This record gives sequence, structure tokens and C-alpha cells, in this order.
Amino acid sequence: MCTSISIQATNQDVFWGRTMDFTFDPFKASVDSKITAYPKGYKLKGLHQSWQTKFAFAGINVNSSLFFNDGINSAGIVGDAQYLEEASWTTLEDLKKRSLKPIIGEEVVAYVLSNFGSIAEIKKAFSNFGQIKTNYPDWDHADTGIPTPIPMHYTFSDNFGNSIVLEPVDKGAFKIYDSIGVMTNSPQYSWHLDNLRNYLYLTNHNRGHHQLTANLDIQQIESGSGLLGLPGDYTAPSRFIRSTFLSKFLAPFERQQGITQLYNVFKSVMIPQGIEHVNDHSETCDYTGYWSGYDVAQRTIYIQPEDCPTMTKFSLSENITEKITQPISHTFKVNE
Repeated sequence: MCTSISIQATNQDVFWGRTMDFTFDPFKASVDSKITAYPKGYKLKGLHQSWQTKFAFAGINVNSSLFFNDGINSAGIVGDAQYLEEASWTTLEDLKKRSLKPIIGEEVVAYVLSNFGSIAEIKKAFSNFGQIKTNYPDWDHADTGIPTPIPMHYTFSDNFGNSIVLEPVDKGAFKIYDSIGVMTNSPQYSWHLDNLRNYLYLTNHNRGHHQLTANLDIQQIESGSGLLGLPGDYTAPSRFIRSTFLSKFLAPFERQQGITQLYNVFKSVMIPQGIEHVNDHSETCDYTGYWSGYDVAQRTIYIQPEDCPTMTKFSLSENITEKITQPISHTFKVNE
């Protein structure tokens, strides 16, 4: 359960964000989510492969591992991983037979951000990749109740308004879509695009009234009649519809308003604890553990945890020379 949204200011600068929705606290000691940054030219040791970073990058990772939930690089590529029931994997032998290079799903975000400087490069590379099925110890040790490999898909955007979705649904191989700048969870991305056709009637203006017959003129109640029928539940299809229309209906805004406007759109899909129990006998519930917003042009991350409205800010410099880690603030601060 997650949502990502991309919006653009009047100067075309991109602001991108995501909710991290799951059934556990992403900041508990066994998960230890925090901001981590790596410099260009740094040797990364993955689970089954090692590589040297071509770009500095930063984001939110798990257990000090290369499993990044989301992040940004010095070239202005930003993206995340989200749950997808339809995701698939295969064996190394099968990938070799199909002339596909192996990649581990939990390391996709780190691999993309450390290696690619454009959406075109990502598209080209992932037409030759396939997900290999393997456990990921750093996550399995995190005591989340969700075993690896985790079924996921991935989205990436740049600062020119281009976005893609990568879905490993073809026996580990990726289907690649140009994105409208919104993503949630299952079903697959193409289904969500088709589902938009069921909401053609939604508008960003009041309808006023409907002259149903000569003698029956139905007047709107107060305001907001253009969005009558906008789904309000927290299923992935409904969050996709809500995120799409609300983000596209935003009034023009200046870049200095970007993070605020991005956060305002996300308010409609943030899930409070207690309203999404996994079943009627369980105390466990799905909820938004954190929200992260990215000022892509400034390579800056803002992250707000579920237990505190205060945001932690981190700006990535392409000139960093060592690995940097920064914890997320959970201290409630108020200007008085």
C-alpha cells in the first residue's frame, strides 16, 4: 500500500513524493529507516553483485542496506519501490536462457539512482533485465512480517516531467510504461490507466445544477459538485483515481510553494492507523508510516514520519565524498 505523485510548478520544476504504507513501524530498531547518501565513485556491494556509483544519490533505506524505498540522484532522477501483487521472478538459469541480466528487486532503486542520469537510459537498461528470485537478509531480519522477495514495481521521474513505471510481471522481465506521474499498487499499471475511463465526468468546477426535466431543476449542495463520485476509500484503484485528478486539477503554483502543494495533494491518500485492519480479528493495520517529498531541481528530500508532523530536510550535493547517514526527527516542533 503506497502512493506516488509528481507535480510541476509554473517554471516546470518537478516535485515528487510518496507515502510509505505498510503494517509495521518503518522506524523501529529492527527496520531502522533513515536518510542515507552515497557519493559518486563509491563501491557498492549488493547481495549478488557489486558496482561503482556513477552518480551521487540519497534516499530512505532499510537496515543500512541497499534496499532503498525511495530516493534521488545528482542528475535529478527520483523514484521509489511499491508493493505489486502481480510481480514475478525467475531463476538465474532462466534469465541466462532469455539473455536477460539478473537484478534483485530490493536493490532496484539503489541500482537505478547510482547508475542512470536519464529516463531514456533507464528504459534501455531495463529492457534487458529480469528479477532473480532470492531472499534479502537485511529485510528478513527487520521483523516486518513480510518475507522476501517482496513483490514490487518501480517508478522513476526526472526534472523535465518525464516518468516511467517498471513492472516485473513477465516471468521476471519488465514491462515498461510511460507514466502520467501517479502510481499506487495492484492491479498492474495498464489496468489503472483503463480505469481512468470510468471517471470521465469528474471536473474541477461546480456543476451548479441539473435541469433534469422542465419541472425538476436539481441544485448542487454548497460546493464541490464537480468531484461528485470521486472514490474516497483507500484501495489502490481509488487512491490512483484520487491522486490523478487532484494532482492534475491543482491551481498553478510557484516553485517556492512546491513542497506545500505536494503535501496538500497527499493528504487525501495518507492512511491513519486503525482504519485498515488486515482482517476483523487482527490488531495489525496498514497505515502511512512516512511521507517523503522531493524538490527535484534542488535535489532536496523532506520526510515526515507518522508519529510527528515535523519534517526532516536533507539536500544532496553531487560533491559529497563519503557515505552520509541522517536520522529522521520525531520531535514535534511548533513556532510560538
